[in-house]
Amino acid sequence: MDMATDENGAMTTYLEPDERLLAMAEKIRYKETPQEDMCLYLLRPEGVKAGALPAVVYFTGGGWENGSPAGMIANAAWFRDHGVIGISADYRVKSRHGTTPIECIEDARSAIRYVRANAGALGVDPARIVACGGSAGGHIAAATVLDGHDDIGDDLAVSPRPAALLLHNPVLGAGFRMDFFNAHPECSPLNGVRKGWPPTIVSNGTEDNVTPYAVAERFVGAMKAVGNVCELITIPGAGHSCDWPVSNPHFLPTMTRMAEFLWEQGVVPGSNPSEK
Repeated sequence: MDMATDENGAMTTYLEPDERLLAMAEKIRYKETPQEDMCLYLLRPEGVKAGALPAVVYFTGGGWENGSPAGMIANAAWFRDHGVIGISADYRVKSRHGTTPIECIEDARSAIRYVRANAGALGVDPARIVACGGSAGGHIAAATVLDGHDDIGDDLAVSPRPAALLLHNPVLGAGFRMDFFNAHPECSPLNGVRKGWPPTIVSNGTEDNVTPYAVAERFVGAMKAVGNVCELITIPGAGHSCDWPVSNPHFLPTMTRMAEFLWEQGVVPGSNPSEK
């Protein structure tokens, strides 16, 4: 992989076109489904010779109906540039596979399980796997902490629970697609908040009319009320997709704060990754 840098020597692989990032990545099948194989696209930091690294696993947005692993692979690449294994995970969506949000949740849980079960071969620290995503991808990342909706083929002895959650304007169970959450209240992160959730950081625009800012406030308040570590990054005046793609002016500030959060929580060891 090319080692692109800026004038200060900082890695800028994340600025490459999405399709080039996909081509650079290690493509790894994590699951067979009736529709097609689901794959991970893994971006490994340069110069790492040995030892297990933390990993972020990103699920893109698209309302459970659209989206592909290209959608947030730049986020995964940004973490790769900061010494963390960056992974973009494909999952089934309605437009490509004729599926429902339930299959999206199943696939997210399967993806985290695969990374944990194969951590040794992947060079991943199984205790430092982070689930991440934007919009509906943020929802299924959070659903890795909830109970139920495991794929029938999964090894349930392997936990899908991540070490932390990075959620960009996530669907949280209120506002967007209430028809689904009314039918499946067990899939609502708002309903599922309990003491013991992993450290979580949420970004949300104050003018978001898809994943309302007030819902993000409710979620963060509920998390804190039961003693969980949870932080809200407020982006004034921003609508949906408040901090992605990379052309968004809020991309770098949000990613930097999220990396700092992981370091503060001990998920990313060593020096502050945002300063690298």
